[in-house]
Parts: sequence; C-alpha cells; structure tokens
Amino acid sequence: MESFAGFDFVEVLARARLGDADAFETLFGHFNRPVAAFAGARRASDPEGVVNEVFIRVFRKLPSFAGSEEQFTAWVFRIARNLLIDEVRRQARRLDEVSGPAFESVSAQTSTLGNPEQDLVDTEADALVGYLDHLTAEQRDVILLRVVADQSIEVVAGTLGKSVAAVKSIQYRATRTLRYALEENLVSSAT
Repeated sequence: MESFAGFDFVEVLARARLGDADAFETLFGHFNRPVAAFAGARRASDPEGVVNEVFIRVFRKLPSFAGSEEQFTAWVFRIARNLLIDEVRRQARRLDEVSGPAFESVSAQTSTLGNPEQDLVDTEADALVGYLDHLTAEQRDVILLRVVADQSIEVVAGTLGKSVAAVKSIQYRATRTLRYALEENLVSSAT
C-alpha cells in the first residue's frame, strides 16, 4: 500500500485520534477512491455516500481502534462491506413492500430518461459486473477487493475474517469461474 502522503501511518493515525483534521483528511483521501470503487462494483446506489458513511463510522470508532496499517485497511473495508450488505437487505425489503403494476410503470418511465452516453457506459459496466453474478458473494468480494479496490491478500483476509490461504483458494475458484463464464460467452456469441 502506498504511503500516506509522505507520512508514517502510525503518526497519521495518532494525529487523527487526537482530532487532527488534516490527519483524518489524509486517511479519507487515501481510502476514498478504493472504497468508492468497491462500493460501485458492488452496485451501491450511492458509492460516494457509502464512503462518507464509512468514514463517519471510522471517525466515531477511531479512538478504540488498535492495530497496524494492514489491520486498519481491513477494518475500513469491513465497515464498507457491512454497509453494502445492509443496503442490499434494505433494498430487498423495499422491493417486497413496493411492488405491482403502478411501480413497474413508474420504473420504466424513469429509466428512459437520461444521458445516452452515460446509459452506454452504465450498460457496459453492468455487463462487466454481470459476470460477477456467476460468483458466490464471498468470491465476488474477494475479486472486488483484490482487483477493484487493489488490496493485498492480507487485507482481504482481514476484511473477510478468513485466513490468507482461504482467500487464495477463494480467489482461485473465482478466477476459474470467471474464465469459464467468459469462455462460454465467447462461444455462444460466436455461434
């Protein structure tokens, strides 16, 4: 993991614990993009909102955190992952509560409004992320944390509460599944 804008992690963390706004901003700046990318790939409705909520929670619990840079990173992504799991549960409950023809017609109307260029980008991103649907939730998180959020095996292991060996095994199975899904798509589109 890259250094924190030229600062030692222990120093930045200690200053952030004391309420130093610059130190907290350094932590936020370091994690903003990878956490947003992870949230976006997990199809969060508002990835930047997830980042903000993660850091609200980090700020509140920072005095009780004890650990290394690797453990801190795993802690940040564990908070993000838990928020995203909660969001999926809330969305599922809302879909159960709000259903029927009236809702479907409103959804269809609002989906036709928008920017054509952004719609194309969204469609392509959905197709790529759609391959992740071939994976289990755990495999998907390993791939997203490793590839999209660019985290080490050790950080992913800490985030998921797994051993390094288990994460390596999950990653191997996930990449194998993705390879088969891509090959199957290529074969079916060629015929």
